[in-house]
Amino acid sequence: MPDVGRRPERANEIANSLPERQAKESLELIAASQLTAVVDLAALRHNVKLIRQSLADHQEVIACVKANAYGHGLRVIAQCLQGQGVRWLAVGSPAEAIALRRWGITCRILLFPTVGIRADSALAASGITIGIQSYEEAEAVGRAVSGPVSVFLEVDTGLGRFGVSTADVASVTERMMSKLPSVKLDGIFTHLPFSGVKELPWIEERMREFGRSVADIRKRVELPFIVQAFSSGGIAFGLKSPETNAVCPGQLLFGIEPENLRTPGQTRSLGSRPVLQEVRTVLGALRSIPSGTRFGFGGGFVTSRETRLGVLPVGFSNSILVAREGQVANLMGHVAPILMVGLEHAVVDVTGIPGVHDGCSVTLVARDSDFGVTLDRVAQSQQRPAVETLISLTAKATYEYVDPECSPTV
Repeated sequence: MPDVGRRPERANEIANSLPERQAKESLELIAASQLTAVVDLAALRHNVKLIRQSLADHQEVIACVKANAYGHGLRVIAQCLQGQGVRWLAVGSPAEAIALRRWGITCRILLFPTVGIRADSALAASGITIGIQSYEEAEAVGRAVSGPVSVFLEVDTGLGRFGVSTADVASVTERMMSKLPSVKLDGIFTHLPFSGVKELPWIEERMREFGRSVADIRKRVELPFIVQAFSSGGIAFGLKSPETNAVCPGQLLFGIEPENLRTPGQTRSLGSRPVLQEVRTVLGALRSIPSGTRFGFGGGFVTSRETRLGVLPVGFSNSILVAREGQVANLMGHVAPILMVGLEHAVVDVTGIPGVHDGCSVTLVARDSDFGVTLDRVAQSQQRPAVETLISLTAKATYEYVDPECSPTV
């Protein structure tokens, strides 16, 4: 009689015999193969061009690609942006900054201020510009790094998360320049706390105060440096500041124009294009259940007619779906309700949709509004911002990139 009790151990032996990287890549492929995200690099190039057209000639674009390039895949997006002449990229984690260098990205990289383990010496050795928020932090960076290190100093203009105050930034900058010769100040920046048009007078006042602080710095420090205040909201709203010479678009790069600033007569659309073209999966486990059948979590559904159901191999742990009612998918050109979303699977009602079969493609997000599952529509049904839906693709999707002109050799 076979020793069935030892089968798990044998499985572990086989798994452990594989090279670690091969095993890891195989598992990642299996995990991600149920969900495909199609990314349009031509749309990204278009958005970069539109942003540049809205700026003065002297203004620099610092492309914000944090959070895995907003869920679009950091490596290819960074390569595309570098190919379009973008000279600065900004990320939010040390791991992403180091990964960009390992992938061969040679443009300037800014790591936004963060907390926790940062490994300043490794970052400096990779030519990463480190975002800091105080003199004490600049001093610590100088001690950790043996040679010169590039930094950006963040100013808090009201967000309350990171940054030196507008009242203190000039004196802090002057002290850094005189006391810390190995710390090279390459930029001053802020994160304006945009939330909507009602706060515009306050935002403009915050911007004026930031401008006064920058003017004070320029009186004390003669070296040239980058000054950035506006991100996607400021660009889309058309705000201007004579003291700044750079912008840092994030969501706008990927075709997400701020909904909370779309008030007639007060904002404009740049005509950006969604870079996410499609998110799709497959259908299986088709079956019909008779009228009057109770089913679902807690028996929450009762069929009023013969109903045909199918299963998607994605749930709230491995896709963009959430455990919430009101979501839909597109099958064969028809919008179908997603009835239940579990940990790894979802149930969809395909009743009356002709041609549906096991293995047919199911679209969860489509740029084409005719499909009824645009990113805005999906995010609305999930009761969260579109950017949260986008970022949920990270580590869950296999990416397909379209547009050979910008596609890198990987």
